[in-house]
Amino acid sequence: MATDLLAATSWTCGATPAGSAAGPGDLAAVDWIPASVPGTAAGALRTAGRWSLDHGRDFDADDWWFRCAVPDVMVGGPCRLELDGIATIFDVWLGGEHLLSGRNMFRGSTVTIPSPAPGAELLIGCRSLATALSERRPRPRWKTRLIKNQNLRWFRTTLLGRIGTWDGTAAPVGPWRPVRLVPVSEPCVVDRDLVVRCDGDTGVVEVAARVVGVDPDAPARILVGRHADAARVRRDRESVVVEGSVRIPEARRWWPHTHGGPARYQLSLEIGGHELDLGRIGFRTVEVDRTGGGFQFVVNGVPVFCRGACWVPPDIVSLVADPAELRAMLELVREAGMNMLRITGTMTYEDDAFWDLCDELGILVWQDAMFARLDPPDDQSFLDEADAELTEVLRGLQGRPAIAVVCGGSEVQQQASMLGFEAERWRMPLVDDVLARVVEKQLPGLPYLPSSPTGGDLPFRSDAGVSHYFGVGAYVRPPDDARRAGVRFTSECLAFSVPPERATVDALFGGAEAAGHREDWKRGVPRDGGASWDFEDVRDFYVEGLFGVDPRRMRYEDPERALDVGRAVVAGLMAGALSEWRRPESPCAGALVYFLRDPLPGAGWGLLDAFGRPKAPWYALRRAQQPIALLSSDEGLNGLILHAVNDTAEAIDALITVDLFTRGEIHLEHGEAQIHVPAHSGHAVSAEALLGGFRDVTYAYRFGPPAHDVVAAALVVDDHLASELVHLPLGLARPIEGDLGLRAVARVVESEWVLDIDTRRFAQWVSLEVDGFRPDDSWFHLAPGATRRVLLHPAGAERPHGDVRALNALTPAPITVEPEPG
Repeated sequence: MATDLLAATSWTCGATPAGSAAGPGDLAAVDWIPASVPGTAAGALRTAGRWSLDHGRDFDADDWWFRCAVPDVMVGGPCRLELDGIATIFDVWLGGEHLLSGRNMFRGSTVTIPSPAPGAELLIGCRSLATALSERRPRPRWKTRLIKNQNLRWFRTTLLGRIGTWDGTAAPVGPWRPVRLVPVSEPCVVDRDLVVRCDGDTGVVEVAARVVGVDPDAPARILVGRHADAARVRRDRESVVVEGSVRIPEARRWWPHTHGGPARYQLSLEIGGHELDLGRIGFRTVEVDRTGGGFQFVVNGVPVFCRGACWVPPDIVSLVADPAELRAMLELVREAGMNMLRITGTMTYEDDAFWDLCDELGILVWQDAMFARLDPPDDQSFLDEADAELTEVLRGLQGRPAIAVVCGGSEVQQQASMLGFEAERWRMPLVDDVLARVVEKQLPGLPYLPSSPTGGDLPFRSDAGVSHYFGVGAYVRPPDDARRAGVRFTSECLAFSVPPERATVDALFGGAEAAGHREDWKRGVPRDGGASWDFEDVRDFYVEGLFGVDPRRMRYEDPERALDVGRAVVAGLMAGALSEWRRPESPCAGALVYFLRDPLPGAGWGLLDAFGRPKAPWYALRRAQQPIALLSSDEGLNGLILHAVNDTAEAIDALITVDLFTRGEIHLEHGEAQIHVPAHSGHAVSAEALLGGFRDVTYAYRFGPPAHDVVAAALVVDDHLASELVHLPLGLARPIEGDLGLRAVARVVESEWVLDIDTRRFAQWVSLEVDGFRPDDSWFHLAPGATRRVLLHPAGAERPHGDVRALNALTPAPITVEPEPG
């Protein structure tokens, strides 16, 4: 990697009123504060203690300035100034000389500087976006209530911080991507074009790289792992172009982690004694099967049920992710059995660190272009800019196996169609033509969609193509709507206001009593623009309907329980919908929850809270999304069907069991059978077939009083409990009991802390609060007489302390600690 002369340089930033300063000579009165680059103005103020999410500020209203000095080092020749991204309207000066201007936060810029003077000031000025938005421009064909200023459609910037009803954060302003000063004389790849494809069992890599700082007469080779082939070299003005290809017989395929191993190969270019890194690549094929109006991803010839979430950057303010936090977040994605993330058009494009980890961990990525909801202009200069933007982004993704699809944007077609426009007016040159051509040129053969959602007679229909399904959720449909809607693939779904765990609520809000309607709590609760309700109202609707309690009264009388019941109802609804969609007989081929992580502290949409800690539905989905899982569906008069799902590349022989209990404790009957589940397949069996006859397991016939109230099922593979579940045929509402016999013992097993939990009576929605540890399971049902061993991941403590609760227990069970051996 080339030397960055600015790597150790200190930056400062400050603001001036919009339009009051033209450049370097007008900044004497600026109040400069330390800044980080890459970073944003909001991030700098937050670090300096001058701003927080509790204090609103329009960062678009002012001009912002970032500066540093070229270090006193011997450069010895020309340098390249590389600016990977500046938000949004900007100018750059060096030593008082204007170098360039830009109006697109998603594009990089490079300038060659003959010989930078040591101590010269590098200054970046970011102009007020609010001022630019105030200029009169042609009106759009439609407006969206989500965004106040419709003129944003003309500017290539993110909607983050500009959607007040649900993100509530700061608009990013400043050099949010790295700024480097690199000597031209150092060997470096300044551009490259890759094609990575499969030719049968052979992997093929084609490379065209533009290199500087090397001998144009030197021989060159392309290296892919242990394979290498000679490359052609030719001079092209001030650089050298190296072209070549390598074929790898019997190349190992890259798979999403749920279906196989994410194999990768190191790619590099060798010339004149220099080995230049071109990144790691993977061989795989990705197609979309649209048979019958469906939308099924097929990877390496195998249909893949995609499950996951819509991505939210770990730091929504600075847009710079701490490497350890980013890895931890993506490892939680993998641990939860998710195999796809969607980067929506309301966010930003991600950097190499994100893509490296997705490639490594076997996580597919759905990439939206950064267009959402607004009517995109058909002005030719705008279309040309969008072409250049996506070209730059996708060239950086060439060879990356994680990229699965590119989409023209979020809810672009939907906005037009929901206003009643005829189908011809949904057509837009940007998403239908321009972006489609860019994808085919830069990533040949990769699936492309003009918008999400799309398909069917109306683009938002759930029973054709790709949908945004919020029937169970915002539209307060009953749980069985997840089947009735006929979902084929939902790239956004199941948005609920999910309370974080008790420890987070206590630390941030002082406990459940202080949460509820406090201003800082409500700031974290999403709300659709123009709506009279928010997503806590949605959660309360299901609490009342499924648990038969008044959530408002419960909040008054027992706020802790109110939040627990809210957590439980969302966990159950999400896991139930996912199980419905994932069962082998379902027409659905994928579901991505909206969001992965909360942008703000509080009860947001995320499966993780604003600090990256799992919330209740993360645990419920974790069990339903594992490569080998047992799911159930209540088919009413047709009984309870158990679905054993096997996504792995190996067939399994398993034991499937079912047990019936009554009065929350008494065991009535046991049934079991051996089953064979082929690779990448599933197997369904009726619970009553295991029991040997009719038992009215779902209590659908109701010929008399219910004979049982708990149905427990399990899947055992190689004498290991692979998956288990509990079905409650009488519904979720259960009386609170004084003593369930619930116990929890922490002990050290093979140098790791585990928590062994058992119960005498049925324990509903067992949740773990272990100070300084993260359990790998929580929010589960425990059948009468059952035990559960949970691994505890250290998160700041040496010994476990806390308690275990059940929703139907009056008091929690304290964790007792078994003395460590020795």
